[in-house]
Amino acid sequence: MKSCYLNMIIDKVRTIFKSFFKSDFTIWISGILLIVIIAKVFFDRILAAIFLIPYLYIWFQEQMKKKQKEEQWKLKQEGKDFFQSLMNCLSAGYSLEESIPIIKNEMSMIYSKKKSVIIPELTVMERKLQMNQAFEIVFYEFAEKYENEDFIQFSYVLKTAKKRGGNLIKILEQTIETINRKNQAEQEIATVLAGRVFEKNIMKGMPVFLICYLKVFNSSYLEIMYHTLAGRICMCISLITIIIAGRFADRIVEIEV
Repeated sequence: MKSCYLNMIIDKVRTIFKSFFKSDFTIWISGILLIVIIAKVFFDRILAAIFLIPYLYIWFQEQMKKKQKEEQWKLKQEGKDFFQSLMNCLSAGYSLEESIPIIKNEMSMIYSKKKSVIIPELTVMERKLQMNQAFEIVFYEFAEKYENEDFIQFSYVLKTAKKRGGNLIKILEQTIETINRKNQAEQEIATVLAGRVFEKNIMKGMPVFLICYLKVFNSSYLEIMYHTLAGRICMCISLITIIIAGRFADRIVEIEV
């Protein structure tokens, strides 16, 4: 019992350190490089990056949201295999508690433990179940942690089915089928939008590319933009316009099911 608690604490501390040194630190560094590049391209002075420091907070928030969305998408992809393995275990006569170690072993053969989102969580769930915690509570905590709609929906159905009784396997099977249909629709939308997202990213980078092209091959053409007050104001307006247009473009291609 004590070893289980100790392992859970160690996992939590390890997660916090990994989050800071591998993810957050990288985001901050990339943000600093970004504002230095913007300062050089739009104002031809690296010191102008000082005035862009407030943008670092916006950059950090956007990148963290992007990271969370990527993690959620990755979790959905792994969730398909999780639900399929769970149904196979239940059909074979295993209980929900007995299914978790089996599912973890099966998914370890498909996904890398270091890159997988769900495999470390299955290890935590397994330890909690060994401490005689109820499966529906353990699963709900996992679903709430990642705020994943599919797992939250499944946990609600699981709670209701256990309280009111009935054919648990059939109920869970219907729930998983509904979740799979929703994920399939999301996959189709993502496939259709993939080309548009690529075009959007090119259009967002095109103004910066054109300015860099002129700086390299015809630097005198941009001197008036860097050495006069009117030119600097125009570059500021251009930068703000590019950022706003980029935000609008990002929202246009964001479609949720």
